[in-house]
Amino acid sequence: YGKNEFLYTKKNIKYLDLVCGSAVTILGHGNTKHKKIAREVINTGIFHTGTRLPNKYREQLYLKLNEILPNNLNCFHLANSGTEAVETALKAVQFATGKKGVISFTGGYHGRTIGALSVTYDKKLRNNFHTLTKNIFFPYPGTYKNKKEKYTLKECLSYAKNYISKNKKSLPPVAIIECVQAVSGIIIPPKIFIKEIFKLFKKNKIYIIVDEIWNGMGRTGQFFSFQKFNVKPDIVCLGKALSSTLPLSAVAGPKKLLKSWPSGIHTSTFQGNPVACALSTSTINQIIQSNLIDRVKKIENILKDSLFTLNQAIFIKEIRVFGAQAGIEFINSQGNPNKEIVEKLVKKLLSKKIIVYAGGEKGNVLMLIPPIIIKFINLKKSLNIIIKEILI
Repeated sequence: YGKNEFLYTKKNIKYLDLVCGSAVTILGHGNTKHKKIAREVINTGIFHTGTRLPNKYREQLYLKLNEILPNNLNCFHLANSGTEAVETALKAVQFATGKKGVISFTGGYHGRTIGALSVTYDKKLRNNFHTLTKNIFFPYPGTYKNKKEKYTLKECLSYAKNYISKNKKSLPPVAIIECVQAVSGIIIPPKIFIKEIFKLFKKNKIYIIVDEIWNGMGRTGQFFSFQKFNVKPDIVCLGKALSSTLPLSAVAGPKKLLKSWPSGIHTSTFQGNPVACALSTSTINQIIQSNLIDRVKKIENILKDSLFTLNQAIFIKEIRVFGAQAGIEFINSQGNPNKEIVEKLVKKLLSKKIIVYAGGEKGNVLMLIPPIIIKFINLKKSLNIIIKEILI
């Protein structure tokens, strides 16, 4: 069973969950308000209404999303997973424009169904499948361009500008981007990169999808990461912590994109499940009412104060902290990514009753993704243990 930041075994041994399952349980496990609301919805006897019949829980979620998203993102399409949200967004723009192709970025991760996989950079995931063509990968600062070197801001902006300048007549209608690349190891680009990319795409009438599936719902110290970069996307994809419990995702955008297709052309059997919608509304309410966005900023400071003490360690390439998430990137004596040490650390920390992940493009990043309700004392204690194990 689970309670707050802890998971318990049958023998009542507790483990500190520093990854929120898979970046989902942002409000922790066994949330009291969630359990109460779930029971209320279940007691109505309505477990499913489909897309043709309304349910009040879906309507309440739409109203709540309307409160926290920019005014231009006032039309919603619900789904069950992040990858479905990405599929929906890509299909919506292609239908509305009549054009094909997508611009995405090195290091980008957007899901594993065919459309989403086509804009996911990891070749290990894509190689065995016939993904969609006419997709282009632009370099993203801080991602690997070879075994050791990473793309610089200058290289990335220069490539994007040159490509668009040379291909004005055949540009894709849409681009998809993460303002902070999560799965690739909490890759934090310079703010100027995001601003310049948005300016470039807007100037050339390329719609911009921001993938907030991981970063959304307060993880970064704002409701959405694009707010930290002060940019305005055309479409936003949400998932994971959107309900912080059950399968639910959403696409938010303008009517000209999400209502361009005829009714029924893109649906999913279980989209907008009443229980999931009610729990999503509960998640948003709790973030607002408990002022958890400010709490994330305190978690960020704790992560920085503790982890940045490791900056001088020769086997650490970089420590990246953005909101309530951190990535510690390891290298070996030759300066190459060190996946093995991260795998050993994950096992060692599990023996210390702390759950963390290995992540990053090369598997050489120790990932920390705590719930935003974690007690500061528990976070500090766990960081002390993590640092000690790293330095052994």
